[in-house]
Amino acid sequence: MSVEPVRILAFVNHIAPVPGIEADIARAFEWGVDVVVAQGTGSDWGPYWLGSGEQVSANQAANVEPYVRAAIEHGVPFVFSFGIAGADPHLDTCLEAFDALCLRNGWSLDVGVVRSEVDRDLLLATIAGGQPVVPAGPGAALSPRLSADDVQEAERIVALIGPEPVMAALDRGVDGVITGRALDIGLFMALPMLRGVPTAVAAFAGKLLECGGLALEPGDSGRCLWASLDETGLEVRSPSADARATVRSLVSHTFYERSHPTQEENPGGLLDLADATYVETPTGIRCEGARWVEAPYTVLMEGARREGFRAVSLLGVREPALLAQARSWADSAEAAVVNAPRFADAVRDGRLRVATRIFGLDAVLGALEPNQAVTGHEAGVLVDVVADTEELAKEAAYFAFIRLFIGPYPGRKTTAGNAAAPIMPVVVPVSEVFSFSIYHLLPLADPVAPFPTEVVRFPRAATVSEVEEDRHALV
Repeated sequence: MSVEPVRILAFVNHIAPVPGIEADIARAFEWGVDVVVAQGTGSDWGPYWLGSGEQVSANQAANVEPYVRAAIEHGVPFVFSFGIAGADPHLDTCLEAFDALCLRNGWSLDVGVVRSEVDRDLLLATIAGGQPVVPAGPGAALSPRLSADDVQEAERIVALIGPEPVMAALDRGVDGVITGRALDIGLFMALPMLRGVPTAVAAFAGKLLECGGLALEPGDSGRCLWASLDETGLEVRSPSADARATVRSLVSHTFYERSHPTQEENPGGLLDLADATYVETPTGIRCEGARWVEAPYTVLMEGARREGFRAVSLLGVREPALLAQARSWADSAEAAVVNAPRFADAVRDGRLRVATRIFGLDAVLGALEPNQAVTGHEAGVLVDVVADTEELAKEAAYFAFIRLFIGPYPGRKTTAGNAAAPIMPVVVPVSEVFSFSIYHLLPLADPVAPFPTEVVRFPRAATVSEVEEDRHALV
């Protein structure tokens, strides 16, 4: 039995749309759209947001507004992941903003909300039952098998849910689906798989569409991307007159965020693009040849453990003699902290770490920097201290700062003015520090059961009542 084409309008919802995006959206809907999909979670920024529970921004609601408006006007569903780190606090912050968006626009929507925090009891039971929960790949400080201590020490644990929970939500006839942390391509796979599109084609489409206009030329995630999927492949088009889909731009994007050039491991299988083809058509790029290799079903989990507090100090240097020995000068400040009796216990116990990064020399790669040339005419030195308490971090950072600010070095001509302090106070307490202590694969017999759908009517009744109360209070 033949499969009806499934047409997807894709964008990224944690990036603001380019000016005039409404015209691009309208053009895509002229071609036909069956679902609007956007990813809005990721670990690109590291473990801080997940561990702290803080939200980088709730502007995802504002970013989706023109897309939701078009979806409502044309009667098609939307699928979004929200919240960057994607745990419950992040999702709830975004849902509040989405609630206000619906209220302001007078929209009444039934939305399937799928949370992706992992139940600790489920994890502990899995561990106790002897099922191996192993790292997704080699990584520093990751347990070779997840332990109960790992679970208890993590501030929050999320799973990159696959397409199945989204499919279950869409199957309930909702106006849209909003999830927490999710597998990016899984969001795009859900409706096509529900409508009979082969998994290989659905996953291929997800890989090409996951970052919206980033797969165009020029690439810009503030733009949207359109595709039509069928039994054998998909056609990709750019709705924008200022960017186009090319063979090069699409192939380049398939290498994005994976270690193997043609293979990507996903829940339940492996996407193999070794035989993929990309052909220009009069309207876009036709993509075929993807294969899906079945595998045991696992979902990747991310867990963040609190490591301590960070304090930093910044210095600027342009004194030539000092620049010529910038690394040894910075190393001496690190050694001064480590060897100071007042810090000895903390250093020995692993409760205090200090590092200096020289911008203009080795701040990005550190010891791996292959270019050992001296710095240019100026450099910035960042003292980076992590300790188990905020006070200890600040004290050690100041200790290092003073050593750099007025300490001696070979060839020094003056006792002051060799390094500048551009920021006051000279020591800035930054934040708590977290590490990814869990980056493991959780085996699941049922991909949906741990992540059930809650159908929520937006705007929520509580919000409407609160607004009405505010209005009455003003009267």
